[in-house]
Order: sequence, then C-alpha cells, then structure tokens
Amino acid sequence: MADACCGSAAPPDGEDGERTSGPPASFWSITEVRLSVVAGVLLVAGLISAAAGTAAAADAFFLAAIAAGGWTFVPEALRGLVKGHLGVGTLMTIAAIGAVILGELGEAASLAFLFSISEALEGWAMARTRSGLRALLDLVPPKVTVRRNSESVVVDPGDVVVGDLVVLAPGERLATDGIVRSGRSSVDLSAITGESVPVEVGPGDSLLAAAINGNGALDVEAITTTTDSSLARVVHLVEEAQQRKGSNQRLAERIARPMVPAIMVVAAAIAIGGSLLSDPEVWISRSLVVLV
Repeated sequence: MADACCGSAAPPDGEDGERTSGPPASFWSITEVRLSVVAGVLLVAGLISAAAGTAAAADAFFLAAIAAGGWTFVPEALRGLVKGHLGVGTLMTIAAIGAVILGELGEAASLAFLFSISEALEGWAMARTRSGLRALLDLVPPKVTVRRNSESVVVDPGDVVVGDLVVLAPGERLATDGIVRSGRSSVDLSAITGESVPVEVGPGDSLLAAAINGNGALDVEAITTTTDSSLARVVHLVEEAQQRKGSNQRLAERIARPMVPAIMVVAAAIAIGGSLLSDPEVWISRSLVVLV
C-alpha cells in the first residue's frame, strides 16, 4: 500500500492475498495489525534486553522485530520497485536495510515497527470499506422464482430479464426493480431507502431491489435486470467513491511522485560525496537519516 503513490498505477487488489479475502472478523484479524503488535512487543523486549546488558538477546529481539514489521511493507515495496513504482515504502526499506548493515539494529527495528503501524491502520480501513460493499452485494438473493409460460421456475438473479414475473413469497427479498402486478403485502424497504416502517403495496406500485416482502404473496414484473437495478447502481456509486481520490490525496501524490526519487538521489549523493571526503560510515549513516 505504501508504494502506490509514486508509480504509473497502483497494484490491483489481489497482489497481497490477505487483503482480498473475506471481511475481517475483528481488528485483530488483519495480518498487518498482528504483525505490527508483534513487532512492537519484540522491540520493547529488545530495548529491555539492551538495558540489561544482554546484547545477544537484544540483537535477536531486534532482528525478529525487523522481520515482523518489515513484512508489512518490504515485499510490496520490492514488487513495486520491480515494476518501477517508487514510494515511501521504498525509502523505508532502503533505510532499514542500511541500518542493519551498519549494525544499528535497534533503529531499524524502531523504523519497521512505526511504519508497520501505518500499514496496519490502512489495511483495516480498506478491509472495512470492502466489507461494507460486500454487505450491499449480499442483499441480492441467491435464487429467484419467476413465472414463465404459467410455470414457476427457479433461476439465478442474473438470468432475470425485463418482463419476467417474479414470484415473491412472504419473507423473500426482491432481486431487481419491479412493479407489483398482483397481490397485496407490506414490504420492508429499509435496506435501500432507510425507511424504518413497512410500506403497504398493491397492484401498480413500484418496488426497488432488496425490498423484503412481508406476510403476503406478490407477483412483481421485473422492469430492469439485476445488473441495472437501483441496488446495482448504489453499489456502482460506492465503488466509484472508493476509487475517487480526495483533493488532499491527489496533492500528496503530486508532491510524492518527484519527491521520492529526489530524496533517493540526495541520499546517494550524501553517502558517496561524504565517503570520498571523510569517514564513509558517518556519511552513510547521515544519508540514511535523510531517507527516514
């Protein structure tokens, strides 16, 4: 997620399998959240071990914290780098690797932990958004009963065509928009309109997709397919809203796109130029500070 800002296009959902799975059961079910917590615990253990004078144990804890925290952004940063995408995750990866090479394991562990927190929060926000969209899609019933040639047949919602007479039994949900042709009942429209009180309907009344029938039987003529229903349009609008970027985000991306490679060039110049004039270790450390 961290490297999506500076490439030609963000990686599509599905490149990091965890984020495209089912809706999260809780905040702690997000992989990035668990890894961030593990990294924090290991970092604290490393700091305590270092204060106690057990350097070997501290280094082991720090390396484990780096691995746990880094797993939330390093793989994606490397995949993005192969595709020419540069982002903040790329800078953090280079800085963490450089700190490890210089033997500053505590600093590398702290960096990995802090950056993993942002990845965890972003992963949770994305999972919540997808869960809400999936809840809308679940309003479409898995099967629909329609009357064709005086016979009732059960079909998939996608097979409903305009003009089909949908047989809506008590308690069933309407798959598409339609007009009541026979029967009277009260219907629950709260899922699509927010109306909390059931509405009485009869022949000639219009119904929206996702309406739940009450205690009467209804024959409803489909006036749209399920892909063109009011519910489908709501889902489409939600998807567009998710993909539409706010003005602040667009500004941040415009700034980050040239900034990230510029910072990498500046850091490299500091490391190389300083190493030629003085102690390489000192100037490489300073270049890593610039990256962070």
